[in-house]
Amino acid sequence: MIRSLLSIVAVALLWVQVPQWQDDWSQCAVDVPDVDCHWYVTAPDSTFGEGFDWATAPWFDVNGLLDISDLKNTVAGLQS
Repeated sequence: MIRSLLSIVAVALLWVQVPQWQDDWSQCAVDVPDVDCHWYVTAPDSTFGEGFDWATAPWFDVNGLLDISDLKNTVAGLQS
């Protein structure tokens, strides 16, 4: 029970959901995490407030997502 609760807290604090560009949004889920329509990248504030300052933090640049390779069905394959 405690382990699953800690897992949920860790996932909520450490990852940011980023939409993919070339998906058919009519097929995407909006109420649950959908790995076919979103990337999950590390959140910038994963230091729990130490060593991070929102006032001086750089903005996310959408061009940085181009560094993520074109993966299809990778996470879905791992989850099945």
